[in-house]
Amino acid sequence: MATWVLIHGTPLTPAVWQPVAALLDGPKVMPDCTRVPGRTDAQNAIARTIAPTLPAGRWDVVGHSFGGQIAIELALANAERVKSLTVLCSRDTPFSPFAEVAEAVRQGTGPTVAAGLARWFTAGEIDADAEAVRQARADLAAATASPEDWANALSAIATYDRSADVGRLEMPTYLVAAGRDSVSTPAVMTDLSARLPRATLRVHEDWAHMSAFTDPPALAKMLTTSRSA
Repeated sequence: MATWVLIHGTPLTPAVWQPVAALLDGPKVMPDCTRVPGRTDAQNAIARTIAPTLPAGRWDVVGHSFGGQIAIELALANAERVKSLTVLCSRDTPFSPFAEVAEAVRQGTGPTVAAGLARWFTAGEIDADAEAVRQARADLAAATASPEDWANALSAIATYDRSADVGRLEMPTYLVAAGRDSVSTPAVMTDLSARLPRATLRVHEDWAHMSAFTDPPALAKMLTTSRSA
């Protein structure tokens, strides 16, 4: 059985995947991608760092947001090892507004914890205060206090472009878009889907950027169903 490789976004930690991982059958790893180098190809650098640490055999690679871009890099460099690729709320093209946000984060004037949560979750999800919301709140607070890695990740997202390369990914690829995500919009992920040879796209119109994590059983079921398709 392939190993689940669950890659978190920024400024999150592997803990965001823990409730989902506990519900997935088979071996799984959640690499720590919190240390982000200050370079434009940070996603590639992180993928090259974690690849040698992953178990032998084949992988079902899953990445969310910044982690989705790391997942793409991992798949491009290790195509023979990747049984399937799942990308949640991410993009293969630049998002230039993040360059300005990165500088603000670096200067200590970036988004507040409340603003970050408001982009990542719906108002109802924030009010319900599920485990994913609490974990995201803690990770945002830590990143606000020590912002360098978060700023580096945002800078890398601002210029990331693999649109000319993802067509080489021949493995089954599953894309999940959120209708309330203003960065990795359904339109952006539809374009990504068109560039991939074997892509399946699901759009959840009522989801925000991190809504998937508020229901671990449903997310685990979705991942398992996709892998078995």
